[in-house]
Amino acid sequence: MRCAVSVPDTALISHALSAGADIIEVRLDLTGRIPEQYAQEVFSDIPVPLIFTLRSADEGGSFQGGAGEWWEILQPYLSYATYIDIEERFASFAPLLKGMGKTLISSYHTPSMLDPHALAVRESRLRSFGDIPKIVVGPRTEDDVLALLSFTRQAGKPVITSIMGTGFRYARLLLPLFGSYLIFCHCGTAASPGQYHVREWKEFCRLVRDL
Repeated sequence: MRCAVSVPDTALISHALSAGADIIEVRLDLTGRIPEQYAQEVFSDIPVPLIFTLRSADEGGSFQGGAGEWWEILQPYLSYATYIDIEERFASFAPLLKGMGKTLISSYHTPSMLDPHALAVRESRLRSFGDIPKIVVGPRTEDDVLALLSFTRQAGKPVITSIMGTGFRYARLLLPLFGSYLIFCHCGTAASPGQYHVREWKEFCRLVRDL
């Protein structure tokens, strides 16, 4: 079970590494544009893979531009990236990114809950242009949580599932046990409401191993 630590500020990268991040997600919609010289200094020698994410406002982030601006902002950081988070609205860039050897996390975020059929349809759409579908929903009941856990267990792999918001926050910890490829945590400043600190995740993993 792997942990991606989301950083809304590049100053947090050293904290993420010392806390034991397996992967670091750089939230470009929160960091703002990073000067090229500074980017090289910060990203060149990081010993874990990097995800670069420019999350749109429609899917819970801060980016409000179109596809052209999305690409323009992302381009300077591609040489440092192992993974690129890409929403369906930007899928026209997927072949180009794959040609560069990038692994695409094709993501969908909604504050509502999808029924099992809609989850399967969304997974198929995301997998059509990306390598790892990421589906983040907003459970309203315990039955919704159970449905998301069941979907995660039965879905093709790899797949990432998570939840939006703070309701049923514990599902973030459970989903990796059912097959979600990554859990997204923070290392001091949460990039999304409801994220656990990476240290809490590590302690949870220790407790699970000791059962």
